[in-house]
Amino acid sequence: MNRHFKSGIISLLITSLPAIVFHFQQCNIILISAFSTSTTTTAVRTPSSTTSSSDGFDGKRDNTKAAVIFLHGLGDTPDGWSKLAEVLPSIRPNLANIDITYVFPPAPCIGVSVNGGEKMPGWFDVFDWPIGLDAKDDPKGLAQSVRSVEKIVKQLEEEEGIHPSRVVIGGFSQGGAVALMAAYNRRKKDAIPFAGCICLSGWLPMKQYLDIDEGAAESTPLLWAHGQHDKKIVFEQQTYGVNKLENAGVDVTACTYPVGHETADFEEIADMADFLESVLTVKSAKPKKPRSADPDFDGEEEPENEDETNALLYYLCAIGIEESLKAAT
Repeated sequence: MNRHFKSGIISLLITSLPAIVFHFQQCNIILISAFSTSTTTTAVRTPSSTTSSSDGFDGKRDNTKAAVIFLHGLGDTPDGWSKLAEVLPSIRPNLANIDITYVFPPAPCIGVSVNGGEKMPGWFDVFDWPIGLDAKDDPKGLAQSVRSVEKIVKQLEEEEGIHPSRVVIGGFSQGGAVALMAAYNRRKKDAIPFAGCICLSGWLPMKQYLDIDEGAAESTPLLWAHGQHDKKIVFEQQTYGVNKLENAGVDVTACTYPVGHETADFEEIADMADFLESVLTVKSAKPKKPRSADPDFDGEEEPENEDETNALLYYLCAIGIEESLKAAT
């Protein structure tokens, strides 16, 4: 397949990635799969109906507050996904009783290699299509997107008093990949574990270089939902990723649906609402899981030197090059 023909196909596939548009009609939820063409440039924040009337954050931690940061997929915008702020509480009314701030940040416009370098909203570069288990990673782009998520978390704490332990990180497709990295892989030693992580039709990048802190594994449960007929982010990605994360001690809820690369299934959105309700409402402590000494599969080949360099680059970017240099001195 020549480059130009492949580029045209990928362009068609990427622009068909679904954003979710919701509307209400006589209390019945109607889900419509559509592509959002808006050029949103700022995060959309939609607090729940119980938002405090306080004029500002007084510096004290408020455990009644929470936040959901959700990242869209490649070539998409936050617009359709922002309707989740209305739909999720309608499915699980308990969520309406929590002061939740929903944040839907837009990805920067970057050149995507698999699409001939054409620029589109994306969290990191993509080199292969479909995204199989051997897909090449973009460590630098991943690290930059993880840092962007961390900045949002910091802003939520400083300006709204939402503690990181009350934040759920989630995303669809490419956004789900970033969410997994932000929640688990190579976090700073003093980083506070998030309340939960949601990966919808995503994949686990940097598979061979997982370094999951025990605190994150024990305290940050994961919902991984995936379509059984997904031909874009292949279904095997869920099986592989769930196995790796569970072996590292992560509490994973894996859900599958008879769909492709889409989130137009009401059951999936209901599972997401159930998960949010379970991690953001008061619950009894779960027994700690022992962390696996070796989360890798048996017989997995050693990575090439180029991959080792990429992993080091990801690590340096993720923790901050200046911070790593200080730690080495």
